[in-house]
Amino acid sequence: MATPLRCSKRPQCQQGAATLLMTLGLLLSMSLTLLYLNRSLMFEQRTAANQFRTTLALEMAEAGLEWATGMLNTARHIDASCAYTSAATTSFRRQYVQTGWDNGTATATDVAPATSSHPGCKVDGNNWTCNCPATSGSDSSAASAGGVLLPGFTVAFFATDDPEAVRIIASGCTAQAGACTPANVRASDANATVSAILKLRPLPRAVPVAALTCGTSCTVGNAYKIINQDQAGAGLLVNAGASITLAAEASITSIPGQPGANAIIGNDASLSAISDADPNCSKSALFGSYFSASPDQYARSPMVKTIDDCASASSCGLVDAAYAEGWRSFYFPNGFARDNSSANLGSARDPVLLVSAAGFHLAGNFTVYGMVFSNNPRAQEFETGNATIQGALLTCAGYKTNGNGTLSYDSGLLQALQRSTGPLVRVPGSWTDRCRANSEQPPRISCS
Repeated sequence: MATPLRCSKRPQCQQGAATLLMTLGLLLSMSLTLLYLNRSLMFEQRTAANQFRTTLALEMAEAGLEWATGMLNTARHIDASCAYTSAATTSFRRQYVQTGWDNGTATATDVAPATSSHPGCKVDGNNWTCNCPATSGSDSSAASAGGVLLPGFTVAFFATDDPEAVRIIASGCTAQAGACTPANVRASDANATVSAILKLRPLPRAVPVAALTCGTSCTVGNAYKIINQDQAGAGLLVNAGASITLAAEASITSIPGQPGANAIIGNDASLSAISDADPNCSKSALFGSYFSASPDQYARSPMVKTIDDCASASSCGLVDAAYAEGWRSFYFPNGFARDNSSANLGSARDPVLLVSAAGFHLAGNFTVYGMVFSNNPRAQEFETGNATIQGALLTCAGYKTNGNGTLSYDSGLLQALQRSTGPLVRVPGSWTDRCRANSEQPPRISCS
């Protein structure tokens, strides 16, 4: 019987070692390959996540810029949550951009932004939570839209070299617990900043220098009073494209030392040329010379409230309700009427801009503060009664008063009206994005 072979260290007994080494090598190679692929996958995931957060932050910043632009171009009053309400007494623009307006007088107001206040919003799907903090006291406040980790934005306002322009800096953040202000945007997962300059476009691009301007003839009768003591405009009382008729009882007052007759200009060649080219006011030639727009374009302005049903005083309570909401510019396609039972319209602090395509009927002892423009070719459709107009009055064609009211020119009120009713439009070439703002006031925009 053969004895079994017993191996010790002889070569023929060392079988499978090379296979083991090859297997281990392959296993190591596969492990390294898997680790590399996993690393690449994680890198791609992180890149995609970062790109998503960065894009979201940029979209939030752009949303903040558009939101602020829209809010600045809305005349309605707002509450602390930035919602429109008639219970409040100030608009978004006056609260953050034209803060110097609230001085109790009708002086022209340049842009005077509240540089340390940051209104803003957070977004949860289709739901927005906004906050418009007050600007009183130290004027240092930021939007408080809750502590939930949601994407959001705030906006800041700064003056520019142009007194009629404002720079808006919108900061967008993702997963932001507090306010996404320029000072703390780095606390979020991602942040972005966009900036743009908005400039005031006055709604009436030009204001008249005369208390009464008529495209054709002006007839002032009875005991009507016309006053203009503005020295810059030489105290011009009446300017007409055709003849001017003043009743013996009419009272006219110009600047001291100047006879009233010297402040009346009839058959004005420039007005006559406009009225001759547009005798029915259908082309709105005179209106366009002051507004650089047609009445329809004026009516489409976001700062203008159109009210159809104002042809009779009993049905025109809507204008008072709209004024309480914050509207100051109005368009009446079917005419405007106001009687003795009505209160004043506008004030020395808050003048109004009234434009009618079908004339005015003002009967009663009340005051209209602002600029009144009638685009109706029929002179008899403008009746002033006993009302007082503090500002200026214009008609595209003729004018004939049958009352004993007062027309008193006020240049400061008209200039303030230009600034309070005109929209703010973006200046071409002023938009920047993907920038960071440091702690300087105003923050210096540095793009990389």
